Amino acid sequence: MAEVFRHGNQEIFRERLEFLRNIQLIAWLRPYSRTWFPGGIPDLFTRELHAVVHHSAHGWGEIIQKVRQDLWETGVGSDIFNDSDPFGMLIRAEAKRQHEHDMYVASVARAHPVGINDLKLRDLLKLPQRPKVERIDYVKRFTKEMEGQLNEHGDKRLGRTDKIASSWAHDTLDHVQAIDGLGGNPILSTYKSLGIPVDVLDPEMTIGEIGELVIYATRLKAAGAKLNPPVEVGIKAVPIGTLPSYVLERKLASFQGKADRVSGSDFGDSYIAPLIFYSDGVEVDKRTFHYLENIRRSDPNLADLMRPFFRSTDYLEIPQHFDDISEGECDGET
Repeated sequence: MAEVFRHGNQEIFRERLEFLRNIQLIAWLRPYSRTWFPGGIPDLFTRELHAVVHHSAHGWGEIIQKVRQDLWETGVGSDIFNDSDPFGMLIRAEAKRQHEHDMYVASVARAHPVGINDLKLRDLLKLPQRPKVERIDYVKRFTKEMEGQLNEHGDKRLGRTDKIASSWAHDTLDHVQAIDGLGGNPILSTYKSLGIPVDVLDPEMTIGEIGELVIYATRLKAAGAKLNPPVEVGIKAVPIGTLPSYVLERKLASFQGKADRVSGSDFGDSYIAPLIFYSDGVEVDKRTFHYLENIRRSDPNLADLMRPFFRSTDYLEIPQHFDDISEGECDGET
């Protein structure tokens, strides 16, 4: 919906909104909180976590089966698309904000200014600690390198790369200085403060792999607080390979991180793609289609659970794709 609503032309936006209001049957993800507005992939993540924590679901297939029972809400277009001006202004503003956020996240995730993602933990622990007096000069170099990578590999529409790089570098410095007060080994203290128990870390892990654990631990903490009832969940209780939607999302992110340049739409497709487990079919862009094909070929366990996905040259082709799916004839790309 973000792509539909963020169009700059007010008249085209109103036409799109009217089209959606007139749809006779529409489905959307039911929010975990059960509010009226459509849910998103964070709700799907929370529902999968709920299935594991509160229903003891084991394995991807069992999790998907449990979540699917209560995932979708259906109605007519006018149930969710109000024709009032305040509603239109609100939803357009949110769509544009989300688009800018996706461009930012996709671009920052592609940048690796320090260049140590492939360094193993055992080697990192052997490196000398940088003297505090050198940190300010290092932040300047960090900022310059990150800005260059954002300009080279980030979304072409991303603006303010100098400010983004500077903010990211100074936030990192603030975190490092906060870690100084914890005592002990600063590297291990950093990971512990981010929700990674020391006994989970393996000396052969790369910094990139540990970074993935940090991202996952952050998501678990946020989702656990939203569970009904709330549960404090850590990566030891629910390991990183447990939730199928997250596994697929990160596999896609891995492919995107190796691309020469990323787009905010790639990040959006990473959110949409996990619906492959829960819907009859999913429309994705050309790059994501290629990545999903690679995942399906390389991971038989995921492939067994993935439903059809396709890439269309025109949205008008989508109904035909679903007709083909119902007849068992969908070949993926047109």
